[in-house]
Amino acid sequence: MAIDPVCKMAVDEQAPAGGKVHYWDNVFYFCSEHCRKAFRREPQKYAPETTEEKTPGSTYKKRPDDWFA
Repeated sequence: MAIDPVCKMAVDEQAPAGGKVHYWDNVFYFCSEHCRKAFRREPQKYAPETTEEKTPGSTYKKRPDDWFA
């Protein structure tokens, strides 16, 4: 079981009701579409960046090009 980063509810990773989002090489699972949309509006609020996640010269973008597609 995963924990929804927005509401902290347990979510089944095999069938997340709200879907999932890839962000900074992590996968986040959601209990509802509402929580997923809240995360996508302000991901840094729910998954803060740390210096360990970033490496000098990294080309990884904060948000993928298709983030708002």
